[in-house]
Order: sequence, then C-alpha cells, then structure tokens
Amino acid sequence: MLIAALAMLASCKNCEDAPRGSADAAGAGAADGAAVGGDGASLEADAATAEDAGGGDASAAADEPYGDAGTSTCRLVYGPAEQAFRGPAALAVAGRELRLVTNDAGKPRIHSVAITPPPPKGAPPVVPPRPSRFVGMRWPPCELAGRFAYCQAPGGPVVRSVLGSTEPGKTIAKSRSGTRIAAASLGPDHSVVAFLDVRRTTEGDMLQAFVALDDHEPVRLSDDGAGATTLRFLPRADSAVAVYLDTRTAMVPIHARAMSMKDKDLALGDDAVVFVGGAPERGIDFAVASAGKKGFAFVPMPRETIDFGMAALPIEDPPKEDVAAVWSRYPNGLDPAPIAAAPARDGKTAWILRVRPREQAPGSPRILELGKADSAGAFTSFGEIAPAKGTTDVGLIEDPTGAVWLLYGDATVTWLERRVCP
Repeated sequence: MLIAALAMLASCKNCEDAPRGSADAAGAGAADGAAVGGDGASLEADAATAEDAGGGDASAAADEPYGDAGTSTCRLVYGPAEQAFRGPAALAVAGRELRLVTNDAGKPRIHSVAITPPPPKGAPPVVPPRPSRFVGMRWPPCELAGRFAYCQAPGGPVVRSVLGSTEPGKTIAKSRSGTRIAAASLGPDHSVVAFLDVRRTTEGDMLQAFVALDDHEPVRLSDDGAGATTLRFLPRADSAVAVYLDTRTAMVPIHARAMSMKDKDLALGDDAVVFVGGAPERGIDFAVASAGKKGFAFVPMPRETIDFGMAALPIEDPPKEDVAAVWSRYPNGLDPAPIAAAPARDGKTAWILRVRPREQAPGSPRILELGKADSAGAFTSFGEIAPAKGTTDVGLIEDPTGAVWLLYGDATVTWLERRVCP
C-alpha cells in the first residue's frame, strides 16, 4: 500500500496567522459569539431569501478521477475565527445558537456562537477579534446524546453529565485512556455510550468495545473473537447502529450492530461484518452520517496496493454483511486521514469534511476539502477550504439557515468558519 506522507503530522507552523489557500479567507480571529435563545423558524425564512444552501443530490461518479479540488465554491460568511480553546469539540445547534462542546478533563464546556442570517452576497465575512487567552482541551472530544454529554476524563473514566447543568457528572464506565468514545440517544428518555477497553483473551491483550445504557453496567458490544480500535454511532429514529473498526495487521474488518430499547433494557442486534478493508494505514478513523433515508460509514482506507480513497459503506437496516463500497479516490495515501460527516437538512445528502493530499506526488501538501455524499454514497467536492498541514481534528454541522459550520485544527490552534454552499 502506498504511503506518500511518511512524516509525522507537524505542529502548526504559522499559528499566529489565519489559514490560507481559500480565495475568500479573511484572516485570523476568534471569540465566542453571544448566545441567542429562541427557535430557528425566522432563520429558515431568512435563509430562503439569502441563498439556497440545501444543495441537491450529488452527482459524482463512484470512480471519478480525483483531480484538483480547486477553489471552494462555498461562500465564506464567518471566520476563519481562531478559537479560545485548543483541541477538538462536539458541535450542536440549539435554536439560534451554535454550541461547541469541549472536553475539560471529563467535564463538558460549552462555547457558544450566535447563528444569524447569512450576509448577502458580496458582503465581507464576519471575523471576530482574536482571543487574548487560550486553553487546551482533551482528546477525545465529548460525545453528545440529547441532553447528555459523555466525556472521557484523565486515565479513562467515562463521565455522564447533563449538558449545561452545574451538577457534577457521574462516572459510569472505565475506558482505555486516549481512545474514542461514542454516544447516541435511544428515544427521548435514554442514551447509550460505547467505549473501548483492554481485555485479556486467548490471543493476548485485546482492545474490545463495550456499551452502557444510561448509568447501567456496561455489556460487551464487539462480537466474540473480534477486537475494536475505533467506533461511532449512527443515529436512527429511536434507535442507533454502533459501527466499529477492528484494525489488524493485514486487514480492517468493519462491523455494524443495531441497538434499541426492549422494555427497559438494551437490545443488541446481530453483529454484521459489513466490509473488510485491506492493510490499514496507521491511525485509521472514520465518520458516519445519514444521506436521506440511507446511513453510511465513510472510511478513508486503501483500495488497492497503490490506490487510496474514501469508501462509502451503506449501513442497512438491519446491517447487512459484505456490502459494496462506493469509492471517492484520493491522489495518494494519507496517514492519518481525518474526516467528519453530518446529515444535510435537504434530507437527501450528507456533508463531508476531510483531509486529503492535494496532488499525487509524494510529499504533496494536505488540504481540507468540503463536499457532499448523495444517497448512493457518491461524493461531490465543493473545493478546497484551507491548507491542512498538521490538521488532526475536524467537525461540521449545518444550521437552520442551511449554512455549514466547519471546525478544524490540532493541539496548537483551532479554527471555526461558516460557509454557504451552492
């Protein structure tokens, strides 16, 4: 398998400067905007008059050549704004407020930005002033499930808190420190959290996946004989599907397992191996999102020995084994390959924010690319957002106006911007 980027991810070289490479980038700056209450009804009306950002079905062919991402076709209306925190954050929309929830040693910290109607075309983007102080936040980020936030504390405890409450959280499980957790709501009254921990098996010590309902005792999630190295939850009405990777030396099995409430207990479906990828790059991760009525796992991985890309894997209801992947090629291998996904409000597509090489040549610069996947899993690019040297954390969410918020950075700097796409 080709690994063109042999060097480790470096720290941000120009952390005092704004990201460059986008024609409409407006420079540095960040501060949490004022929180504004209320619902998003008026914003929906404003969005219709400002610009139609819902998009349509993406039309990219499954194996279309990667080509040059090109200048972004999405209009910058806010930022890039440097944040007062360093590190990842979970993104949520509450009425007219964007919430960025960071992990402060196991406690969720909310940073709020007001959601206003996008400025008209031709108006400059809003760029708040640069913060005067910065604070580092932990990885992995907190995970949100309705009114609950689950955050991993130092050493691995998983703490369940009511978002926005001053009451202390409750430790409900112990995970392997520094590994990802995932959370989802099961109806209006219940939530689940999945995590990884080491258990001794006949094959030696192995990372395995576990899941806890509310504050109940955790149960085994990964199937017998299977390990787990990273995981996500795909929400589905009042249920959810746990998707997890079992990264091995020569292959990457990708598992999916549905879960729901049965009376007052957690019911687990069959564990399905939906896809088996080839030899992995180090630090492989993935994202999940629904595109219309279909759910997908979006996994950057090798396709062939010298071919790398994003595999869109359909997660059926219930999950099926051995599904066909829809590929969006990268120019080269990338290690690691950060990616984020979120459902679009058009009810047909999913937003994708990913880091990939700009060119095929070894040592090619990395770029941050925004696009959409349609209900068949095909990806359409909206172009390059910013250079991505050192970028390890990415996230995005669409607001009630149809604009999309993008969060990206590393342990040294975190940027937030908002764009309106065609």
